[in-house]
Amino acid sequence: MRRRTTPNATLRHNAELSEIFRRMAGCYEYLGKEERFRARAYAMAANVLSNMREPVDVYGDDVKALDALKGVGESIARKIIEYLHTGRIRTYEQLKRKIPQDLLELMQAEGIGPATIRQLHDELHISTRQELAAALAAGKLETIRGFGKKRIALLYELLKPGITKKRFPLAEASRIARAVLREINKIPHVQKASIAGSIRRKKETIGDIDIIVLAAQKNHRAIIRHFISLPGIAHVIAAGATKASVQLQRGIQADIRVVEKSQYGSALFYFTGSREHNIRLRTIARKHGWRMNEYGVFDSRTGKRLAGETEESIYQLFGLSYIPPEQRTGGNELIKAGIK
Repeated sequence: MRRRTTPNATLRHNAELSEIFRRMAGCYEYLGKEERFRARAYAMAANVLSNMREPVDVYGDDVKALDALKGVGESIARKIIEYLHTGRIRTYEQLKRKIPQDLLELMQAEGIGPATIRQLHDELHISTRQELAAALAAGKLETIRGFGKKRIALLYELLKPGITKKRFPLAEASRIARAVLREINKIPHVQKASIAGSIRRKKETIGDIDIIVLAAQKNHRAIIRHFISLPGIAHVIAAGATKASVQLQRGIQADIRVVEKSQYGSALFYFTGSREHNIRLRTIARKHGWRMNEYGVFDSRTGKRLAGETEESIYQLFGLSYIPPEQRTGGNELIKAGIK
């Protein structure tokens, strides 16, 4: 039977299990395509637990009740119960012995995926960040197929102290982002603001929060000053005339970009990503004689603005149907939308 929530019940176990399941999903991603369904199942369970408003403890040993939760099957339900009883999950302990845990966080970075980490492990026997740093310093990665200058530079950057960020489940990051968005919308002269980045694309885990703000140019600096003084900010990373980055007390970074009306759609498009989707569309733009960036789409010869006030105007310029953010993966979505 399901137990009632007690006054002393907390969400501590929810957070702990969500983190474990997120890591298990990463392990299964690393193991390859044959484990993709397990990876998705654990990622979904991690999101469910992080989004619950009641302690998972209230389900006790009730496998059926846990199994009834959307996104939690019987196998994962039994692992939840195992953790509540023992403080560990045997399957996770076994996975950790197979996977280079020290590199798992790097796997979540843009441009670095499970195939990259597995290749480093299989070909160079790299299992730790220290071993990766040594291999980079010795130039060993340059001998591996697929490791060009950009990827190697990205790995150098990720190994810098403090660069690797904690990943947050989508549900948790979305809640934090919406709270920040509410505060931004209270700032004088803000006309509109939208969440961009990987939250908008509904990625399973989130590294930071991106928000685009619309305001008249004369008010940009004042909005930035107001933003960096909002409650809940641990420290300011950087602040300029139109953009700022802060570390929130919740442990996640928040970046804002303030733009004018004519730039709003293009900024929202650019900072939503994915990087691969943006690159594909910019490549097509060049074939038309256009230049595309976060400020809009322009005629390369005359400099005339062709689109940028809305995302829809950008896709219309290319003769495309609007592509929802979660579909902007850099795959064949542009072909499906009508690109020639």
